[in-house]
Amino acid sequence: MRVVVLGAGALGSVYGSWFADAGAEVVLVARRPHAEAVRERGLEVRSYDAATTIHHVDATDDPAAAGDADLVLVAAKSFDVPALLAAYTGRCSMAFSVQNGVDQALPLVERFGPAAVEGVSMVGGTLVGPGVAEYSFTGATYVGDVAGTTPGTAARIAAALPERITERSDITSVQWTKATLAVAAMGVVALTRSIYHRMFVTPALREVFLDLMCEAALVARSEGVPLIDLPGPMRVRTFTTLPREEALEVLREFGEHLVATGQTGVRVSALQSIERGRPLEVDAVFAPFARRAAERGLEAPLLAGVTRMMFGIDAAIREDAK
Repeated sequence: MRVVVLGAGALGSVYGSWFADAGAEVVLVARRPHAEAVRERGLEVRSYDAATTIHHVDATDDPAAAGDADLVLVAAKSFDVPALLAAYTGRCSMAFSVQNGVDQALPLVERFGPAAVEGVSMVGGTLVGPGVAEYSFTGATYVGDVAGTTPGTAARIAAALPERITERSDITSVQWTKATLAVAAMGVVALTRSIYHRMFVTPALREVFLDLMCEAALVARSEGVPLIDLPGPMRVRTFTTLPREEALEVLREFGEHLVATGQTGVRVSALQSIERGRPLEVDAVFAPFARRAAERGLEAPLLAGVTRMMFGIDAAIREDAK
């Protein structure tokens, strides 16, 4: 199998290393410093438990040079995707994205047609430096066919990496569940500059996290999408239906688990972007929820306020970058 990873930063590099371990020929399309380091020294991937592996994969900063692929994985930020897909001239029989947002599959469907499936990633990663990525948060990856997908495409992707990727027939619920969680997590960390585990061990942040998640859940349900409990501790359906104090207690226990297992270096992608002065995915993550809430007259004042502040932070970052 030949795999092309478009937008291979932290997360794309981690996935690229996994496909390489499974025997695939991997090409990373990345920013020039990262691509050059990978070509010269190989791709170094570290895990939160300090294990380090080196992977010999190809890398380029030119999407047009990546060539045809059996599988295209899109791992770029949402605002970079249109240009990347336009510049990539190759063909593929399978494509999925690990981006944030409920509409992330649409550009892939437009570009790759029946080869595109929906993808959801619960994995965390950090780009430590050129050529070095850190796998900072354990989590699953889900794929599912969408309307118009060649039947069985998602199953083929899952079969290529069976220990990492699971096919789901309810991929729309999975996507909205992850997106609901992302609104809460990214909102709290971006506005407080907090590392992931502190959202759960700090009482005030824990409360805001839960309230924001519950308001986002209102939007998902208004869309007619049932939220679910995915495997693992972040049970969105349960958290958004439990009595408030019970939900807060479960979140506190989750924070203690992160500390006990050494997962205290997790920096949500929004925080990484702010620290590096890079734009935020407000249009992809927050705006779809805030817009639907306003259109439907839903009571979601925290969601509306956080979305406005996120747009403000993003505007400042873009202004400072000029």
